[in-house]
Amino acid sequence: MASDLTSDPVRLAVAICPLAAYLLLIGFINLRRRPFITSGGRDSLALAIGLSGLALIGPLALMMPSWSIQTYGGYAWVMMLTLYFLLVTFVILISRPRIIAYNTTIKNLRPLLREVADGLDPAARWAGETLFLPTMQLHLILEEDHGTRNVQIKSVGSRQDFSGWRQLELALVNALRQHQKQSMNLYGIFLLSVGMLMLLAVCVHVYLHGYFLDSFWHDFYFDVEV
Repeated sequence: MASDLTSDPVRLAVAICPLAAYLLLIGFINLRRRPFITSGGRDSLALAIGLSGLALIGPLALMMPSWSIQTYGGYAWVMMLTLYFLLVTFVILISRPRIIAYNTTIKNLRPLLREVADGLDPAARWAGETLFLPTMQLHLILEEDHGTRNVQIKSVGSRQDFSGWRQLELALVNALRQHQKQSMNLYGIFLLSVGMLMLLAVCVHVYLHGYFLDSFWHDFYFDVEV
């Protein structure tokens, strides 16, 4: 699987297409006029899918035994991808809970979060950008990325109630449905442009080299050189 990407349309397409699709998705989300809420687990899974092509032609190809393609054919790649996503799932499960709020700022999100927190736990209290909900056993902090206009709601400490985080996420989703529309996030235009340029580059490369299907069959079913 090791070769120069600029001369191999198959490996270039496998590496770039999932990443380009991820950039298009995030770009579209950032162009929404209302904030978009998702969990840290789903956000990490989307990123892992976007990077799966690079993993497939890189570390997964290096770990692929030379006899596996001859024995299992294309199913060997299915097993390697399954291993990849099992590792991703393991990392997500052991990670601390967090909530991602796309296309908003702390200034806009904090009043809604305060309203939601008071409804879930009357004993909720703030300390700067930190919020503590003692009854629900939640302790979180707000962190804003000013360049992308996105906010992360991250856990503070390891003693957290995961069901409480789910309740908080659903409550925020419902509250943000009444959120006023705001100006377009230009960061989304940048991501969409990069994603479309990447897909265009792959299409042009495949067109110039031709024989894509034959190359794909040969590379992924017969050629296991690394």
